[in-house]
Amino acid sequence: MLLLALSSAVAAAELKIGVGSSVITPFLDQPLAGYYYPRSADGVHDQLQAKALIFDDGRRQAALVACDNIGVRKDVVAEVRARIHKQLGIPPDHVLVSATHCHTGPQLTAEYARSLSRWIGDAVITAHGRKQPGRLFVATEQEASLSHYRRYLMKDGTVRTNPGLLNPDVVRPVGEVDPRVGVLFAEDASGQPLMTWVNFAMHLDTVGGTLISADYPYFLARLLSRTKGPDMTIIFTIGAAGNINQWDVRRPGPQRDLGTARRLGEVLGAAVTKAYTHLEPVSAPAVRAASATLTLPVGKVTPQEVEEAKKVLATPPPPNVDFTLDRVKASKVMAIHRLEGQPLTAELQAVAIGPVAIVAIPGELFVELGRDIQRQSPFPYTFIVTLANDGIGYIPMRVAYEQGSYEPTSTRLAPGAGEMMVEKALALLARLK
Repeated sequence: MLLLALSSAVAAAELKIGVGSSVITPFLDQPLAGYYYPRSADGVHDQLQAKALIFDDGRRQAALVACDNIGVRKDVVAEVRARIHKQLGIPPDHVLVSATHCHTGPQLTAEYARSLSRWIGDAVITAHGRKQPGRLFVATEQEASLSHYRRYLMKDGTVRTNPGLLNPDVVRPVGEVDPRVGVLFAEDASGQPLMTWVNFAMHLDTVGGTLISADYPYFLARLLSRTKGPDMTIIFTIGAAGNINQWDVRRPGPQRDLGTARRLGEVLGAAVTKAYTHLEPVSAPAVRAASATLTLPVGKVTPQEVEEAKKVLATPPPPNVDFTLDRVKASKVMAIHRLEGQPLTAELQAVAIGPVAIVAIPGELFVELGRDIQRQSPFPYTFIVTLANDGIGYIPMRVAYEQGSYEPTSTRLAPGAGEMMVEKALALLARLK
């Protein structure tokens, strides 16, 4: 009877929703992130932001943050959580900090990180101060024309990542994209739009160049602002896109510039606009969250590989080349070497608001693993947010290691680590359910 009474009280409680943001654009002397050769910015196309969203059911609160950055650092997240816990009383495992993975933002240097932690905290505190009674809605839509599975079977039997536009040796992609667009929409008590949260699995590497930009989510937000009004906050989070991007190898270029980013953002915005037509209210929006630390196996390297890696990294990288596999492998070897034989630890987190669950993964999860979580989740709506609370690199499924190419060459994780994360994520979801 007591449990029923508490459940009824939560169901009847008024959900409060708050949104806030901070500009996180760096000074132009900060190096740009994303590729294996040095880049510096020579201007700003649009401002980078940290956008925060708070849900308060009267008993518990959860804060979700998305930053227009390549990733987030664990130490930055720890500082943000400590500040938010001290000032607002929100438990650390109820604070989720993610990055959109844009490749036209700054490297996460120590200098930039010091400011970033304060900016993120400011966004959350602003959102907390703006909490107001509101209604939450959820929907999904399908958009299959934008993203492409970027690992291809070649005529020689190998698998290659991004084998090049119009490459005649391409046979077919070895997997499928996730076309689902996840949408959370909130309005205030009078029916005015408060925010739209969008989740989609596609890499944010569609601009290129040396202008700072939030990539296609900037154009997504611009379109939705015209649809719902300029006062609505639009928050984008990246799904399980470790092996998904915008490159269509069947077509010629260019496929990475501001025009491409605008097209992608506006088509995605059209899918969100379609989702607005069949939103479902989130009933009994009880807030809960949980996290767990997972110890993950890493690959092994030999002293000879370490010496070879040092030689590769001592030579200047080729200019304007995203990556070469020898440099990718050398970077991975040195990263494993720095672990000094210790395993890698990673935090997995789940946040639920009524029937909606958000799973936070601290790296670039392969789409197959994300779909495994969604398919087996006990929640009617489950969304994957990657690059969350840390950045441990690519998280491939086991068969990708056998296939080889870029992502398995890059990752520090040993085969099976991705499947371990799926199992732990499902355990967290079961616990929240």
